[in-house]
Amino acid sequence: MTELVVPFTPTTRTRGRSWHKAAAAKRRYPARVARQLALAHALQRRVDAGEFADYADLARGLGFTRARITQLMNLLLIATDIQEEILFLEVPPGRQPITEHALRDALLSTLDWREQRLRWDALRAGFENAAATTEGLSLRDRG
Repeated sequence: MTELVVPFTPTTRTRGRSWHKAAAAKRRYPARVARQLALAHALQRRVDAGEFADYADLARGLGFTRARITQLMNLLLIATDIQEEILFLEVPPGRQPITEHALRDALLSTLDWREQRLRWDALRAGFENAAATTEGLSLRDRG
């Protein structure tokens, strides 16, 4: 059997830590609420495609409660521009700027998108200020 040896030398070091630890510290992941919103969109597509007759059928088929399906689907009632911002919300491991429950409480008590935008601005300002002190949150530029 032929043995292949590939030499590898890290190119930089950061204050005694290896380069991969520094890179890992900078990683960002989609926020949990972003993943839940994406799940709601995926489930809605499956209902629209006829894979499930309705939300009750969806809940039975996936092993969710009907209440949980309703909670997820209610995220689709958020203004579309806010949904887009949420979907691009990134956080470092172990940090979440807002919970799904807090998001639903803040935004879904009204279906008026103008009011939702005002409430979202207040929410976002709160977690962006917190992130500025800890450098943990990133809303990627949308273009």
